[in-house]
Amino acid sequence: MLTPTETNLLILMTFVIMFGLGCTLSIRDFREAIRHPKPAIVGFLSQYLIMPALAFGMVKFFSFSDPVAIGLIIVACCPSGTTSSLFNYFAKGDLALSISLSTLTTTVALFALPILLGIYATPFTNDQIQIDFGKVIGSLIICLVPVVGGMYLKSKSERWGKNMEETGGVLGIIVIIFLIISWLPRNFERMMNPEETSPFILVASIFLGLGGFLFGYYFSRFLGMNRRKSRTVSLETGIQNGPLAFAIITLSFSAQVSGDILWPALLYSFFIVNTSTLVTYLIRKYTREEWFRFENETVKEEIFTSGWLKL
Repeated sequence: MLTPTETNLLILMTFVIMFGLGCTLSIRDFREAIRHPKPAIVGFLSQYLIMPALAFGMVKFFSFSDPVAIGLIIVACCPSGTTSSLFNYFAKGDLALSISLSTLTTTVALFALPILLGIYATPFTNDQIQIDFGKVIGSLIICLVPVVGGMYLKSKSERWGKNMEETGGVLGIIVIIFLIISWLPRNFERMMNPEETSPFILVASIFLGLGGFLFGYYFSRFLGMNRRKSRTVSLETGIQNGPLAFAIITLSFSAQVSGDILWPALLYSFFIVNTSTLVTYLIRKYTREEWFRFENETVKEEIFTSGWLKL
């Protein structure tokens, strides 16, 4: 699956990405989520209610093997990250809401992810595959320490925090490209071989992201959020923190089983870049006029209400 060099490099890049994620977060984001709880609550429920249930439903429907089931569920239980914020930026989404959701879901992941794995992944364990929750929590702590470091850097220097924030976001894409370039050629035959990888695994890897987009958007609309915020929740829901999932799998399972568990996580990460790019393009294409209206309203608010011409 992954060579030792690739594994070590992947873990190192994951730490840099999580440090960059920390540089996007601040205490202000927590305060903003508390002041306006509805979008944060809707996004939280979309992330930790819809995605794990969607993965579990597909796993049962397609009768996947235990390693594939656990790998797909781990991806679904992970929080969003800098990559989702990057696509929200390109899609003209509500970036403040995106960062607030990343703050909330990443902070709660230490408690939520083990609980969700206990509910959804435990039924697929056996004598050969056991979930060591101590290692899962330990790997989460290891991955969340850089987040705290990033938050500290941002509190001390906005400029350096911004630089690392952008580095983390871009590196999230680079990690996926790196895996595509180094890993895909070696595993392309396996991916195309129905005996090694059934078409249903490919379908599930693609639809986990697409389903997150759809359910996140319509769930938000159903609960009364406007279209812009709903699109933000949609992208935050469908785009999981793939590098974090890689680190958890690599650090929590033995080498004998981690390769098979990692397989659906790698497939998801391969496809999510393409589907996110397509969805972002469609959002920009069909919401350009709405964005112009939003910008005009913002400018008028600044000038006539809270700016120079305030009456």
